[in-house]
Amino acid sequence: MATIGGFLGYVNYREPFLGKSLDYLIGAERKKNDNRLQITMPEGAVVSRNVSAAQDRLEIYASAFFAQEITVEILSQPVFGPELRLFPIDNSKLWNQIAFFIPFSGSACSDLPGAGVGALVIGKKEYRILQKRFTPKLSVSEIEVLLLELKAEFFLVPDLTDMIDRVLPRAQKRLGIVHLVTLCQNEREFLALDYACARIKENGTPGHEGPLQVRSLLGRLHAVFPGQFCVGLSVVHRLSS
Repeated sequence: MATIGGFLGYVNYREPFLGKSLDYLIGAERKKNDNRLQITMPEGAVVSRNVSAAQDRLEIYASAFFAQEITVEILSQPVFGPELRLFPIDNSKLWNQIAFFIPFSGSACSDLPGAGVGALVIGKKEYRILQKRFTPKLSVSEIEVLLLELKAEFFLVPDLTDMIDRVLPRAQKRLGIVHLVTLCQNEREFLALDYACARIKENGTPGHEGPLQVRSLLGRLHAVFPGQFCVGLSVVHRLSS
């Protein structure tokens, strides 16, 4: 039976970049024997504008996936708090890990180094605490103390495979997966990074030869778009600079 979750996966296959905006959906519903698919997005967010602009294409994808003519309705709902929730992360197991990272090469942040990757890996449960306690007014030393308390880890590595090798053992130890979150300033560059993550998942890394272990531990790459606030990436930027 065709499901909403399966449809979202189909959209990610057809249009990976559109799928990154749909990662922020608040809800999706298709009532039995109804040809309407309702997708609810955060009110006023750039991701909502991206999804609304793709309504016609979403109807084509939905009609193909559900094998009948489907009308897609894009609804909006007010959100509270400065940070939007990523639906796939928010609905995953509490003991999973999240790796926030910024590749310095080509970064729009001019005060960051010219090469390498800065990353923060933290448990999903602990990240909820970080979201409540982090403010831009915190000093670097105060941030470091807070991360230590939350058993989070910030580090700098030469490239993406080094970062993934560094975070996978945490997921393995906790019998979960690690989600990946990064900035998206440019669609083409982001999709290239997404493809690089997919190749790593398919072929493995120097520290995890063979793909089986990597496939079981590595989650998807999610985008934070211009204008969005993200505590995890704010911490990476502060400590990297």
